[in-house]
Amino acid sequence: MKKLLGVLVAVAVIGTAGISGAEEATGTVEGIDLQSRMIILDDGTVFAVSEGIALETLRPGSEVTVSYEETDGQKLVNDLMIERE
Repeated sequence: MKKLLGVLVAVAVIGTAGISGAEEATGTVEGIDLQSRMIILDDGTVFAVSEGIALETLRPGSEVTVSYEETDGQKLVNDLMIERE
């Protein structure tokens, strides 16, 4: 019985590992609000950007790839890479 329970727990953990993982999006920055730490990509998607990610060098027209997690309907960026400025 203990072995069966251990197997079931392992399957549950492996099965849910991808659900909480980060997603990625690539696009061109259309707008930046430094005060609210929000960026808008060319497809209209709005992202909140985590503290600790520098936005000062980001410009409209920059091509970016963002890694984010969606929580309570808000896309929160936890990694941002400028592909081209």
